[in-house]
Amino acid sequence: MASPATRMTTNVEWAIQQLVLSTVAFPVARLKLRLYLGTPPAHPQSSFDVAWLDTGAPVSVVPFHVHHQRLLWQRIPGITTSWSGQACDLGRIEGWLPTHQPPYLRGPLSLLAKFARSDPPGDPVPVLLGLEFFLSHQAEFNLLLPPQQGIILWP
Repeated sequence: MASPATRMTTNVEWAIQQLVLSTVAFPVARLKLRLYLGTPPAHPQSSFDVAWLDTGAPVSVVPFHVHHQRLLWQRIPGITTSWSGQACDLGRIEGWLPTHQPPYLRGPLSLLAKFARSDPPGDPVPVLLGLEFFLSHQAEFNLLLPPQQGIILWP
């Protein structure tokens, strides 16, 4: 009997900060991963974009400061939307995620996203990876409590 094939995995890391508002302190968590957008990276250690895994977002978001004059993406004509009060175009871009198994990159992966026409006020936000990505690529997401990492499992 053949053993089951090893599935490719991508790490998802916890980023936890303590927030204090008035007299109340509480942890604020984000789930971070490395994402390569646009052209395929030369190797897994190439420069990458940090992305937040956003399980509340139906589609991904590529903020203006990330894509402006840097990334080529395909606009879907006639569809506009918004994110965080900013007008957005809907479009597609290819991306790659690092894996622990050879060839150490998974992609190209088509990503449906809102491409913001400007950034909202405040600190810059990274790419938000939404749930459409998991549905389109039939990927699983397992989240363990910190300090353990979550993982994306690929079919």
